[in-house]
Amino acid sequence: EFFMDAPEFDADAKYTLTRSLVEQANYLAAWTTKYRPGNWQVCEASGLATIGIMLPEFKAAAGWRKTGLDMLAEHMQRDVEPDGFHGELTPGYHRWVTLQFLEMARLCGLNGIPAEALRARHEKMFEVYEKICRPDGTYPPVGDAGRGDASIAEIMGLGARLYDRADFRHFASTNFPESWLWLLGPSACEQVSNGQRSLPDFTSVLLPDSQYAVMRSGWGARDKYLLFDCAPWRGNHSHQDRLQVTVFAGRDLLVDSGQISYDQPASKTLRQSGAHNVLLIDGGEQLQADPKLLSWHTDAQADFASGVVETNGLRHQRSVLFVKPDYWVVVDQVSGPGKHEVARQFQFEPGSRIKSDKHSAETTFTDGWNIRVQAVDDARLEMRRGMVAATLTTVEDSQIAAFVNQGKLPMTLCTVLFPFDKATPQPKITRLSPATPGEARLELRFPNGQRDEIVIAPAPVEMKIGGEARKLQALCVRHATGAPKVITIEGGIALPK
Repeated sequence: EFFMDAPEFDADAKYTLTRSLVEQANYLAAWTTKYRPGNWQVCEASGLATIGIMLPEFKAAAGWRKTGLDMLAEHMQRDVEPDGFHGELTPGYHRWVTLQFLEMARLCGLNGIPAEALRARHEKMFEVYEKICRPDGTYPPVGDAGRGDASIAEIMGLGARLYDRADFRHFASTNFPESWLWLLGPSACEQVSNGQRSLPDFTSVLLPDSQYAVMRSGWGARDKYLLFDCAPWRGNHSHQDRLQVTVFAGRDLLVDSGQISYDQPASKTLRQSGAHNVLLIDGGEQLQADPKLLSWHTDAQADFASGVVETNGLRHQRSVLFVKPDYWVVVDQVSGPGKHEVARQFQFEPGSRIKSDKHSAETTFTDGWNIRVQAVDDARLEMRRGMVAATLTTVEDSQIAAFVNQGKLPMTLCTVLFPFDKATPQPKITRLSPATPGEARLELRFPNGQRDEIVIAPAPVEMKIGGEARKLQALCVRHATGAPKVITIEGGIALPK
């Protein structure tokens, strides 16, 4: 339509292009007859509906249009989770599908075709990026998401334009791409630039259907961020990353492998458990079952999440406590028959220089944030070689701190993830004797006299607080100046309204 009257686009060219489009529509109409989850069919249905809208003079056009739009409506209901995440649960493909729905809804609107079904969960699809984004405005590269252009600025600008949301506008770029002019018209940039901007009304958040939990200290550039990945397996774009954690504070500290072009040999390696911050049993791939989210809690003092993977008689439960705004405690409970080697992996950003001893490894950047990863048990530290995506076709070497335990199950293993900068006093961390089976109990003593006592159990149990017994799953008692500060987690899942 934009170059219809150009002299170079003569009658022969128009005939050839039109015939090609009709051939494609006939092929897609015969192929796109049954719902298949995933981004491929969203693209196919969008193409079929587009040809049906733009070539209405053909007898089959109404059928093409109806088939394509009906299939897209079905994908919006079946392939987009109620929390807004596209079913493949991979941020890069989520963006692609979000834009497919946007472009089709826009085309329908310009041609007077009702398209309410294409917007049923569309606003929530933008909310996903708001909820999972890191302090630098990028999304985490989980699954087959690359580590390249991961900024949410452009997509959130489109969301702000469509839904007039000040919180979306907060993340939007003021450097608008040319594609906005073609898609939304010349006023789109001005509408985003001139509108109000505000921070989201939440910090830490759970996506209850896709089972990603985000723990953050705030929305500033220096705030701390952890992603707990409890997402189910969703096909070829999923990685062996069940119950993974990644950490960001000013920079990537504990990282996901990301992905490169699928025709590269390293692509397969980046999908495997060895490239992720997960727990391995006997050196193989992690347990092959969908995780189940057991607990979620967030308030001003602490966040807590717990998930489990269970198959073939083996069970791994990982619990994460964020003592705001300072540090995380990760507890891994592994149960089942026999003796096993169990390794907890934590992968550092490529280029990190690592200082290690028998029980801990930490980055040594000269400025900004670092992280100390310390096992609070009798694990043996092995520094392993890792691999992380760098560009679309290249990878970089990384270092992985692997804390290895050998023995009879069950095991209760504890790791402290402690981000720090030059001004942060580092604590001495020791393990305390458990009061109940499967419980992790530890103490952090700080140079200023502060002392944090932490207890994390696999399920709510009776815990004593100042002589009073309460049924809790996690407890932190901070001894400092004045009366002790008590943080309690009762367990269970309180889903957001």
